[in-house]
Amino acid sequence: MKTRIVQKAVILHSDGDMLMLRRSKTDARRPLQWDLPGGIREKGEELLASVTREISEETGLEVSDLEPVYSKTEVRTWNDGKREHTNNVVFIFYTAHAKVKDVKLSFEHDQFEWQPMQRAVTKFEYPTQKQLLQHLLDNKLA
Repeated sequence: MKTRIVQKAVILHSDGDMLMLRRSKTDARRPLQWDLPGGIREKGEELLASVTREISEETGLEVSDLEPVYSKTEVRTWNDGKREHTNNVVFIFYTAHAKVKDVKLSFEHDQFEWQPMQRAVTKFEYPTQKQLLQHLLDNKLA
């Protein structure tokens, strides 16, 4: 069984808002759902280099103060239409800071918003990301 490392970041601006990205309608998983910047670590890639690369590719932003704040592991099974796959999935979530709000979206997303975290958490449907945001709010980590 393969292990995949998925890294996402809650990007904060000095005004207190966080960045939300909406997945494009052509996305194979969770189309038109709100998401956090990040993705799957490539083989041999260092963790911080991976999440920094993903943030840059998806938002065009340079971030600072990248700090791991939450992790979760689970076994996931899905069917890609050809066969069933089962993987161990390790989620690592970070907080980071951006000096500017000038986002340049990649093809993976079609919208972005900067929102206070209390409002943003109500827009997320994906349980793992909702748990992360609630954890940050409950523990005053962002």
